[in-house]
Amino acid sequence: MSVVLENVSIPSGGVSLLGRVYRPAPEGKYPATVVCLGYPGDTKNRDLAEELALNGIVALVFYYRGAWGSGGSFRFSVMEESTRDALTYIRGLPYVDTARVGLVSHSMGAVPLTKVMATDPTVKAGALMAPVADISLWTQGDALETVIPHFLSSAKGKLEGLTADQLRADLKEMERIGNPVDLVKDVHAPLLIVVGSRDEVSPPDVVKAFYDAANEPKRWVRIEGADHAFSEHRVPLVNSVLDWLRVAL
Repeated sequence: MSVVLENVSIPSGGVSLLGRVYRPAPEGKYPATVVCLGYPGDTKNRDLAEELALNGIVALVFYYRGAWGSGGSFRFSVMEESTRDALTYIRGLPYVDTARVGLVSHSMGAVPLTKVMATDPTVKAGALMAPVADISLWTQGDALETVIPHFLSSAKGKLEGLTADQLRADLKEMERIGNPVDLVKDVHAPLLIVVGSRDEVSPPDVVKAFYDAANEPKRWVRIEGADHAFSEHRVPLVNSVLDWLRVAL
């Protein structure tokens, strides 16, 4: 099956989000996924999106407001809003089966995925790769002031309008009302969680607590030797997500 790639513009809060749709070339109605990137979006998962399209699943990779050229300013709060707008967009495409739409996330993308799926039962399935499962690990004690410089340096040239004060406020707010480990109990659609055994950002034992809190049906995949971006383990990662979505969507 051949794939068609199309750069798209997604309306969101009075601005436009940049994105790219990967879709099967033959005419028809297909299941679809929206890919929620992590922070600051370095791991774009284009290889995953292309492989999904090659196997009959439409994939939309998009950038949150204020990220990588999308309009507006970036805040953690806009990740959820941007994701909802991306879902609305993909459901409006003529080749998408609107009853079979799911979400895929990497790292911090777990935040909008769990927030959306906890309140939107029309999202049929989710797949979380190396999810940031518990925001409180970054906000307890001295941890907050340790991670803020890292967030700011990572954002340079990629995210617009982010400040240290905003980061402090946003991380504390996410811990209070947007922590994935708290929200996942309200998700009732099937979930896949993929972790790498050498992930130091989302350690498997921390993510396992998130998985244990999730409702059935669910699937746990641990890829031995993989780091946070699955840098040298993209094939088993992609295959795990594809195998799951073939069944769950």
